[in-house]
Amino acid sequence: MKYDSIFDVVGRIMVGPSSSHTAGACRIGYVSHIIFGGMPLEAKIYLHGSFAETYRGHRSDVAIVGGLLGYKPDDERIPFSFQHAQEKSMKFKFEMADLGPDYHPNSIKIVMKTDKKQLSIVGSSIGGGNIRIKEIDGLDAGFDADSPTIVEVHDDIPGVLANIASVVSIFDINISEMHLSRNIRKKIAMSWIELTKPIPDELISALRKIPEMKEVRAINV
Repeated sequence: MKYDSIFDVVGRIMVGPSSSHTAGACRIGYVSHIIFGGMPLEAKIYLHGSFAETYRGHRSDVAIVGGLLGYKPDDERIPFSFQHAQEKSMKFKFEMADLGPDYHPNSIKIVMKTDKKQLSIVGSSIGGGNIRIKEIDGLDAGFDADSPTIVEVHDDIPGVLANIASVVSIFDINISEMHLSRNIRKKIAMSWIELTKPIPDELISALRKIPEMKEVRAINV
């Protein structure tokens, strides 16, 4: 059997009980927290497949809420995430959902809101604490957040990706993967870019100065 990572063999440092249903669930929540830009005021969480069947026993619900609060899978505060969410006035609700046959059995859709914005993310926990972010606001994704990753939304016009790559190169960082997803009707595009080094704040600030840029997030996990 081929292993891509040491985590495929020994797993991740985590608060249990399950690597896929607890650690993976927390990571999906945590990455959603980053992409959203912080803690949502409201979160509706749709549980698909085996998540819907076993989430209480594996404490997937507690882990997801912990992730949305900004807790990583090894954070000792995770068991108290419901209490902390209440203290921080974050409302959350869980519902069972069938996302369709194209989704991994351990998948979650999270719809996050504040007074000013809303964002939906679909993520899958694929075993050993590993995840795959599949969709962001209906746009196809596909990254695992194991490498430093930039997620950005921009106007869908020619030349923007070249400008992004040019800015990244100024910081002496190589791009290992770059993928684009488009919404032709809304004339916007989303790209996720995996890098070979941690993402400095200065790079994100420089990317935000690109005129066509709408949103930029850095995932350094």
